[in-house]
Amino acid sequence: QFSQEAPLPEGVLLRCEDKCAVKLDDTYMVVDAGTEFSVTPAAGSTGLYVKTGTVYYAITESSSPLQIDTPNGEATTGDLTMTDNEVRGYVRVSGNETEIGVIGGGTMMMETASGEMAVTPGNAVTIATIGPETSGAAAAGTGGLTRNQKIALGAGTAAALAAGGFALTSSSGGGSGGGGGDDGSPAAP
Repeated sequence: QFSQEAPLPEGVLLRCEDKCAVKLDDTYMVVDAGTEFSVTPAAGSTGLYVKTGTVYYAITESSSPLQIDTPNGEATTGDLTMTDNEVRGYVRVSGNETEIGVIGGGTMMMETASGEMAVTPGNAVTIATIGPETSGAAAAGTGGLTRNQKIALGAGTAAALAAGGFALTSSSGGGSGGGGGDDGSPAAP
């Protein structure tokens, strides 16, 4: 249990009770309350496992690629086309879906099981697990996928995100933050 700044316990599954921040040499992350995650820096990449919840990140051209792992599938960040000094994005895991999006700062290439695609600001890649409750017609509509197959649904609009700042400081207590009440807003981590 941590209540203030502490060394990162690498590769250990953590649960945030309040918003928290993770600072690595080349990557910054802000983690929403209730999120279960782990971070494992390695040579040439940074492993980010998100079991449930939302992790916001800021990366630059010199950042190591993020190897994103979730219960619904994996993805890896690739080349960045910068319009600012950093690309700000997020990983949100909820149920059978993982959403990996870009909030601003440029375009990010994303490698998934379905191939490589560009994710532009305001858009996201969704990785979903087709479960046993999915009918054959629904599976056929996605290309005849078999049960429990993980797919990237492609880039789509991330409408739940609000424009605004991306604060990268640790929250100390339960302050209101002023994020406008938008449940996925990175405006006030």
